[in-house]
Amino acid sequence: MRRRFNAGAIAGLGIGTASLTLWFIVTSEATSELVFLTEAVVPLLFSALLVGASYWAWADRTPDTEMQRLMLWCLAGGALLGGFEFLSLYSQFDEGAIVHRTLQTLNASVARGAIIGLAFGFYDVERRRTKRREQELERQVERLEEFASVVSHDLRSPLTVARGRIELLKASHDLDDEHVDQIEFAHERMTEIIDDSLALARGGHDVTDPEPVDIESVAETAWQTTGSEAAEFVVETTATIEADRERVKRLFENLFRNSLEHGRDANTATDETQTVDDAAATTPAITLTVGEFDGGFYVEDDGVGVAEADRESMFEAGETASGSGSGLGLAIVRRIAQAHGWEVTLTESAAGGARFEFRL
Repeated sequence: MRRRFNAGAIAGLGIGTASLTLWFIVTSEATSELVFLTEAVVPLLFSALLVGASYWAWADRTPDTEMQRLMLWCLAGGALLGGFEFLSLYSQFDEGAIVHRTLQTLNASVARGAIIGLAFGFYDVERRRTKRREQELERQVERLEEFASVVSHDLRSPLTVARGRIELLKASHDLDDEHVDQIEFAHERMTEIIDDSLALARGGHDVTDPEPVDIESVAETAWQTTGSEAAEFVVETTATIEADRERVKRLFENLFRNSLEHGRDANTATDETQTVDDAAATTPAITLTVGEFDGGFYVEDDGVGVAEADRESMFEAGETASGSGSGLGLAIVRRIAQAHGWEVTLTESAAGGARFEFRL
């Protein structure tokens, strides 16, 4: 009922001003085109906008409280501008102004003020709606992070126990190494999934307190954690960015791990008769490069690359080029980039490998 009243008040104001304008047009004498435009055509357009706006707000199912604010803004605008016009015309009326023309001008001012008030009302309603959406998203992120933390805590304890039991079994029994290795690999995979899930949940928070981060330093720190002796690592930038250092470190770690796990197929092919030592003595299996370009930085490799049709889907959670990964690594990379306000794209490097570009 209240919703209907609020929408009806806006529409009624539009219909009322339109009716008065039409009556003025019919009963008034011919005037100049400019006067006819400002005091007849424009008020009619404003009246039509009022009626249309009330219907749109009704069809959009705007909440009752927002509809009421919209109605109050509309009436306040019409009353305010109409009041100022009335005071101005009242002083002129004492000097013998024509009543018909005075009321016509006053009606046009009310319609104009109602539209101005309605514009402020729509802005206010949309601002409040956006704020509610942001608060809901923040609550969802907090719930997701809380859920990930609980799951992480509840799963780590039994995994630790299981690993300890495996060590005890290996020490006291003669077990098949192949089966034991498979069990340990499964536990490592579960630990990796737990870590990545927690990082995915936490990586989406907007960075509100960035600090100067040296790309070269944080990239080298990440390489110490994930690097391989069979790969070459090159940093070709000394740039500094405003970011969250820990999350940028995680970003580099995931990119490096992705290249080492999925980018070496074409480069690791060696002669079947070549020994491991001989292979290690040759050129590195893959080269990873961190550099900068105008407007951002990049991480690229000279591996097998990613087909153009698959590049966008690689950032989706659960997408992996092999069965050995959690499928969350690049999803975390994009989540961290978005939290910083960066745009990340996957393209092809000059050597035909994968190139991740981050535009700041």
